[in-house]
Amino acid sequence: MAKAVSTGAETVRWDLSDLYASPIDPALEADLARALERAKAFEATYKGKVTTLEAADFAAMMRELERNEEDAAKPEVYAYLLHSQNTQDPAAGRLLARVREAAAERGSHGVFFTLELAQTSDEQAARLYANPDSARYRHTVEEARKFRPHQLSEPEERVLTEFSPVGNSAWTRLFEELCAGIRIDMDGRQLMLEEALTLLREPNREVRRNASHAITGALNHDIRTRGYIFNVILGEKAIDDRLRHFPSWISSRNLANETSDEAVQALVEAVTGRYDVCVRYYRVKKKLLGVGELHEWDRYAPILDTTSDLTWEDAKELVLGSYMRFSKRAGQLVEEFFQRGWIDAPVVPGKAGGAYCMPVTPHHHPYVMLNFTGKLRDALTLAHELGHGLHDRLASKQHIFDFHPPLTLAETASVFGEALTFDRIMAEEKDAKVRLAMLCSQVEDAFSTVFRQVAFNRYEDAVHTTRRSEGELSVDQLGEIYQSKLQPMFGDALALTDEHKVWWSYVSHFMHTPGYVYAYAFGNLLALSVYHRYLEQGPEFVDVYLGFLAAGGSTRPDELVRSLGMDITDPGFWDAGLKILDGMVTEVERLAGNSSHDVVAEHLLGGLGP
Repeated sequence: MAKAVSTGAETVRWDLSDLYASPIDPALEADLARALERAKAFEATYKGKVTTLEAADFAAMMRELERNEEDAAKPEVYAYLLHSQNTQDPAAGRLLARVREAAAERGSHGVFFTLELAQTSDEQAARLYANPDSARYRHTVEEARKFRPHQLSEPEERVLTEFSPVGNSAWTRLFEELCAGIRIDMDGRQLMLEEALTLLREPNREVRRNASHAITGALNHDIRTRGYIFNVILGEKAIDDRLRHFPSWISSRNLANETSDEAVQALVEAVTGRYDVCVRYYRVKKKLLGVGELHEWDRYAPILDTTSDLTWEDAKELVLGSYMRFSKRAGQLVEEFFQRGWIDAPVVPGKAGGAYCMPVTPHHHPYVMLNFTGKLRDALTLAHELGHGLHDRLASKQHIFDFHPPLTLAETASVFGEALTFDRIMAEEKDAKVRLAMLCSQVEDAFSTVFRQVAFNRYEDAVHTTRRSEGELSVDQLGEIYQSKLQPMFGDALALTDEHKVWWSYVSHFMHTPGYVYAYAFGNLLALSVYHRYLEQGPEFVDVYLGFLAAGGSTRPDELVRSLGMDITDPGFWDAGLKILDGMVTEVERLAGNSSHDVVAEHLLGGLGP
C-alpha cells in the first residue's frame, strides 16, 4: 500500500483574513447586525411599490439591493469556508449555524421583494427595458417572473424562510459531518474517506480490493442515520414541490438552471442511449488488465502505474503553465490564487471531502478547496476548480444578480481547464503505453462526469419518485435502487458487487442540491464541444471564449452558447459531444491493439494474481 508522503501542500491553507480576522472578530457580528438593519430599511422603503416604480427609481432600488447582498454574503461565506476546513470544530459549527439563522432572519424581510418582482407585468417590464439603467436588470426580472406560478403567499414564504436554518441545510450539515468523521482501517492506519478513495486508483489490485472492502465496512457504520437524513430531505422536497405546484421532482431545479424538463430529458435519453460507449471501453480495459471479471474496485485501476507522486509545486507548474499557454490573461488571473492564499490544499482530519470553488461576490475573489494527495489526477482537479475560479473572476464585471452562471453552464470552464492541462500532459509524454494509460484515465474521468452523473440522475429520479408513492425508504431499498441504476452503464463488462449498494451514502450532492448532478453531464458534453471548437479555430477562439465566461449568468444558456457558434436546443447537440467520447474510446481501442498485452499486464500486476 502507498505510504503517506509529504506533497508540499501541507502549508497551502486559505488566508481568510480578507474576510474576517477570526470567528470571534467583532466585525462579524457588526456586519450581521448591519445586514439585518439594511434589510428592514429596504422593506420599509419598497414594500408594495416594486411593480409601480419608475425606471430610474427601479434602477436605484436594485443598486441598493446589490450593495446589501454583497455585504451580507461575507459572513456566510466565511463561516462555510471555516467549517469546511474542520467540520469537527464546534466553534466553526456554531458560527455556521449563527450566520444561517441570521441570514434567515434577514431574508424574511426580503420575501416581499421576490414576490413583487415576479408580479411585474408585461407593460411594466417593457418600460423598464426601455431605460438603459433599469434594462441592466432585465435578466433578473425575467428570471423572477418565471417563478410566479410557484410562489406562495408572503406570510407562507416568510414562515418557510424563518424555518430554513433547521431544514435542508441543517440535515446536509449533519450528513457532511458524519461523512467527514468516517475512518477506514487499512493495515492498522486510520484513513479519512478521501484518502481511502484514492487507493482505488492504485496499480496493485489487492490494495484496491482491500480498500473497497474497508470503505464498504466503514460506510455501513451509521448508514441508518445517513439513510434517515436522505429520507427527510426527500420528504421535504416532496412537500415543497407539492405546495409550489411543480409537476415533477426535477422541475424546480430545471427552472433555476434556465432549461426545460424536455431539454433535460433529451440529455438524459441521449446519454443513457450511448451506454454502449462505456461498455466498449470496459471490455478493452478488462483485456488490458488481464483479469477475469472487473468489479467496482477496478473502475479506476491504472493501465500502467501513472499514479506516481506529484508535489504541490509540480502540480502548480503543470496547471498554471497550461492556462498561461492558452491565454496570458487567463493565466495571470489563475496565478493570483497561488500568490494570494486563495487555495486550501492539504488532506487534514475533519476537513470536508472533495473539492470546490466558492464564489463570493463580483467584488471579492473566490476560494478553492482541495484534498491534495499528490497524484496526477489531483493536478487535474486543481485545473478544474481553477477553471471555476477563472469563470468567477472574468464575470466580476456583472452585477451580483447576473454574476453566477446557472449550473448548466457552471462546469464549462472547469472541464475546459482540465482539458488544457491534460493535453499538455499528453503532448509532453512520448511513451505510447504511458499515453494509453493516461488516455484511459481521462476517458474514465469523462465517464464519471457524463455517464455516471446521468446514472446518478436516474437514481435520484427513482428515489424521489418512490419516496412520494411509497413513503420512507429503507436503507436496503436505497441500495437496491442505486445498484439498479448504476449497473446498466457497465453492461456485462463490469459487475458491481453487493457491497457497492451502500456507496450512495456518501454522495453529498444528493442531499444539498437535489437534481444537481445532471449539470455535470450537461457541462462536460458542452465543454468537450467548446474545447473541440478551440482546437479547430486556434488563437482566434480565445477572446470569444473568455467573453463567453465574462457573461457569467447574464444571458440564458441557449443564447450564450450561440455566441460560440453552437446550438444546445438542437436535439442532436448532445450527440456531438457523445461522439467525441466515442472517438476517445476508439483511440483507446486502437492504442490497445498496438500495445503488448503481456507487457502491460506484467507491468501492472507485478506477478500478483487477480
